[in-house]
Amino acid sequence: MLEACAALDVAFRPHVKTHKTLEVTRLQVGESLQDVKVVISTVAEAEMLLEYLCECQRNGRSVNVLYGVPIPPSAVRRLSEVGKQLSPGSVSVLVDHCDQLKHLGVFKEATGYPLHVFIKIDTGYGRAGVVTESSQFRQLLSHLLNDSDISSHAKFSGLYSHSGHSYAGNTPSQAIDMLVKEIESLAQASTHLKSLHNDLLNQSLTLSVGATPTATSVQNLIHAADGDRATGYREDNALGRCIRTVKANHDILELHAGVYAFLDLQQLATQASPSAANPSAGLGLSITDIAFTVLAEVVSFYEERNTPEALIAAGTLALGREACKSYQGWGIVSSWGIGSSRLKGHSEWQIGRISQEHGILNKIVGFHSDAETLSVGQKLRIFPNHACVAGALFGCYIVVDSDLPQSRNDEIVDVWVRCRGW
Repeated sequence: MLEACAALDVAFRPHVKTHKTLEVTRLQVGESLQDVKVVISTVAEAEMLLEYLCECQRNGRSVNVLYGVPIPPSAVRRLSEVGKQLSPGSVSVLVDHCDQLKHLGVFKEATGYPLHVFIKIDTGYGRAGVVTESSQFRQLLSHLLNDSDISSHAKFSGLYSHSGHSYAGNTPSQAIDMLVKEIESLAQASTHLKSLHNDLLNQSLTLSVGATPTATSVQNLIHAADGDRATGYREDNALGRCIRTVKANHDILELHAGVYAFLDLQQLATQASPSAANPSAGLGLSITDIAFTVLAEVVSFYEERNTPEALIAAGTLALGREACKSYQGWGIVSSWGIGSSRLKGHSEWQIGRISQEHGILNKIVGFHSDAETLSVGQKLRIFPNHACVAGALFGCYIVVDSDLPQSRNDEIVDVWVRCRGW
């Protein structure tokens, strides 16, 4: 993502909510970017990253951490404790209702500087945010720009949207088209509001767009190959025109994404980005691109049911309970440890039914051979549907390195501790 955004000359703001670790955040931000921007979903994530963010500032890098949910009033005071240790302009929040604004003064009282504020825009997902044609959007702008009490402790910085509905796509071109529409929507809103508010004419607003399918789809343009991925990046295509429009309006275009760092079965189903293993080959994502698996143990086997099934000691609390559009199940068992597997990367087994601490394995539709047998006590690695949710109750990641020789693939090279709570 860092390479793709650099090639397109747009900013990148990684989300840390998937992994909640310092180590992966360092990888997402990299060493070369002068502007260190991250999105958090909990104050706990900001507290975890605080020393790293201070380190970045000591090294001359600018820092901005964005609370990526419309700000709960109860979170402002705790967020201000983070802000006290960072430079002015280092903390941003999202708002989508005027009543949220009156709670932001607590931050300036504690830190001595105002919060930066993004208006959360709904570009079709319908989860949070306001549409740019609504009276609620106009009221928010009016309060931010014209109410002196509010503007003294809240600095309007830009517009933020999240294309969660891009998970419904199936191809890179669909994801890129949705990204273009999202950028166009925010660019048009910026142009319109600057025409109404002269104070903004000389201000560069940040237009922050994305979700993992749409943001990572730009990798196809950098690593263009045959077939559907051969769109290529040109300044005269739709994305190129969008980027030019944003720059002509003196605004800053920023992509954001989170689960791209690990991937999961939901992302695999979108086929939005090229294979991480060999992006220049023009191949789509495969299950071997998913970095995160849940280790589970087989505790029973039921040979006399209509079809063979097994029980693992991992259920909803270990794997989550979010569906994936590409199959009817709650996780797919990796080929790891199943020597007879005929498939690349995964076995014939899926989690077919699930409850709190029980996972019932059955065969994936179309696979009914007797080749893959399981035994009580056997350890399995399971690809989750949604990595953000599957990781939530674990305290750490056991890290292995697939680049090591095959005989050392199971060697533990590190342990990454997750932050927990809110």
